[in-house]
Amino acid sequence: MTIKAASYRPEDIRNVVLLGHGGAGKTTLAEAILHRCGAITRMGSVDDENTTSDFEPEARSHHYSTNSSLLFATYKGREINLIDTPGHPELIGMTLSALPAVETAIIVVNAMNGIEFNTRRLFHAAGEAGLARMIVVNKIDQKPGGLAAVLSELVSAFGPRVHCMNLPTKNGTDVIDCFDQEAGDADFGSVADVHREMLESTVEADDEALEKYLAGEALDVPALRRAFIKAMVAGQVVPVLFASAKSEVGVDDLLHILAEEAPSPVSGRARRLRKGDASVAEIPCDPDKPLLAHCFKVTSDPQLGRMAMIRVLQGKIDGSTSFVVNADKKKIKAGHVLKIEGRDHPELEAVAFAGDIIALGRIEDLHADTILHTPDAGDDLRAVRPAYPKPMLSLAMESKSRNDDAKLGVALGALSEEDPTFNFAHDDTTHELIVNGIGDVHLGVMLERLANRYRLEVKTKPPTIAYKETITGRAEGHHRHKKQTGGAGQFGEVYLRIEPLQRGEGFQFASEVVGGAIPTHFIPAVEKGVMDAMAAGVVAGYPVQDVRVVVYDGKTHAVDGKEVAFRTAGKIATREAMAKARPALLEPIVSLEITAPEQYMGAVTADLKQCRARVFGIDTLPGGISSVRAQAPLGELGDFGGRLRGSTGGHGTFVMEPAAYDFVPKPQEQKIIADRASKLAAQKTEDD
Repeated sequence: MTIKAASYRPEDIRNVVLLGHGGAGKTTLAEAILHRCGAITRMGSVDDENTTSDFEPEARSHHYSTNSSLLFATYKGREINLIDTPGHPELIGMTLSALPAVETAIIVVNAMNGIEFNTRRLFHAAGEAGLARMIVVNKIDQKPGGLAAVLSELVSAFGPRVHCMNLPTKNGTDVIDCFDQEAGDADFGSVADVHREMLESTVEADDEALEKYLAGEALDVPALRRAFIKAMVAGQVVPVLFASAKSEVGVDDLLHILAEEAPSPVSGRARRLRKGDASVAEIPCDPDKPLLAHCFKVTSDPQLGRMAMIRVLQGKIDGSTSFVVNADKKKIKAGHVLKIEGRDHPELEAVAFAGDIIALGRIEDLHADTILHTPDAGDDLRAVRPAYPKPMLSLAMESKSRNDDAKLGVALGALSEEDPTFNFAHDDTTHELIVNGIGDVHLGVMLERLANRYRLEVKTKPPTIAYKETITGRAEGHHRHKKQTGGAGQFGEVYLRIEPLQRGEGFQFASEVVGGAIPTHFIPAVEKGVMDAMAAGVVAGYPVQDVRVVVYDGKTHAVDGKEVAFRTAGKIATREAMAKARPALLEPIVSLEITAPEQYMGAVTADLKQCRARVFGIDTLPGGISSVRAQAPLGELGDFGGRLRGSTGGHGTFVMEPAAYDFVPKPQEQKIIADRASKLAAQKTEDD
């Protein structure tokens, strides 16, 4: 069918994100919404790999969403912009990046599984983003006898603000509206009680409505709905709807609430931007003010091209609109203003008003979290970014073909811009290209994307642990380099001493040479020699750090004194001194914060002990969640993510960041030295 995209005023727009744990049915609910609104003629199926939002090959092969997808539909004169997001905990970066674009979050819960880890995490993330929240209990026809327990679990986890808007009936094959109706037969609970509770929780957010209610006066429906919107936006009410998206049960109730009760860009919480002075500015949704918009997501595809997803904050935009980006003064013309319906990109027929979500294509200056504005209207404004988890798993990567090296860098740059929890860098110590992600599922999806989008084949391996060497004592070194080959010779003699520095102080070099024993212009050559020695160490061939080297004497020759001679003498003298200064191996230590339901804490701490970790504290978080703070050697954490998922039933997550370097215990040191010697020997054989 032909997709048309019309313009809507801010008060008639509803921006909604679907959140929830994997398998809750978000994509199927999105299909049901599109079908009930007439945007598609028949519902697709995740199993049949033909849903509107899961159009990428990675999503279809895995049978779950691997990227956030934009959709739109119209219902009773309202435009509903819908963002379907991944539910896998490791793909959370693409989910969180959608929150600044919307006013309402629908948290989808699988009736068969109840509250899962990502359910709690995303419920609280939506609240921190200032979004109105709703809960949809999906798949009610698959477990009709357990729905009362699911509701009890929701109230226990999220508090008394959770209230039913409808109740299941006919063994979960239908629902009954409790907002407008005061009686009826439900599978559990009382329609009358739910109606009264909903009414009381709603009027508490509106003083005028509360006075009328306490006085026994009748409340008209428009007044009740205004109070309901206010309560939702304030977070005082979190409505729960029962539904079965696959059979479209309860979807009409949801659409009614979205159209009539969910906040618009005007009635919802004002969008927030950070000003140049670090304060936060609230941006009212006013279509008559100068253009101000936020690019919240960018995708790049060799076939579909570059696409920037834009939330219009104020003003309006059409194809002829010119704007600038951040503080740049270069004017850019919008060109074609598009709407997004999964893979399709229909052009907007007219102007996009404040509050709408659109896309602009093939504009290289637009990047994630940039601000578009009319000249001089927003130079000092910046996006307020969600708190993204830090990537915690790394892989060393290289192209299978040397001819693809440049192409690989471009592709990784595009993927890292699309996903804020994926990045890459070249490690100067190990000379490896390192990609970083949340976990092995996340990195696996990114590797598939490299193959599917960019036709790139790569080889991966665990990254080389960047061990370092140091010394624990003081020592002196000396070397005379003398070379005579019949013509001009080489001569340079160096005396130096070496001493340890505190952890993290790096490297220091100094000269105490007096009387010209080593001419001043040869001192830099000595330092280069010292650096050569420190690059390879003496324990296992790792770089040396936290060392001070002082050259204090030497000799030269009027004819044969050469820069290369002093560099060689400095290198060999340094190696001699390091060998006598009780050298030791250092390992990288990382800080960890592990989060999991409290019943798994025993297994988590036991595994940490196996990793030679030091636990600094365990904090209790809302909803029965605990957080462990610890430090551990990076070399012991190779499969920590997989072990954590196994020991916590898939509910555990962790973040990791570099902390320091510390001495390797002697038993482990000997093993690392032996492994390193074996690798260097194999590499030498391969090179030969």
